[in-house]
Amino acid sequence: MYIRSTGLGKTLLQCKAAKLEATRMVAATLEPPEDGDPEITRLLMTMKVIAPVTWTVRAFVEPADLRQMLVLVFKNPKILFWVFKFVVFGGSSPSLTVQKREPETEWEESYGGCDV
Repeated sequence: MYIRSTGLGKTLLQCKAAKLEATRMVAATLEPPEDGDPEITRLLMTMKVIAPVTWTVRAFVEPADLRQMLVLVFKNPKILFWVFKFVVFGGSSPSLTVQKREPETEWEESYGGCDV
């Protein structure tokens, strides 16, 4: 999959889904709740960013968010058709092939594109 963020400018992140689980982990600390502290169960989606950087991204989906996603899917049944088509006839994912970026300037070519 691809992810774009307004905070990263025009950078396109190539990702792959790594894990999907229900958890009561505290989103702010990524630790189990203290004894007696109420913590709702959330869906934790872990994604691995594979290019141009290597990151782990965790998204905590709360029950209200999941309900909203389901409402959007059922309001637009074409989405169900596309999901079925992707699952059955999807083929390979081009986003899982890491593509090396060509240097845009002579400076990037000589220093490997890192900031000094």
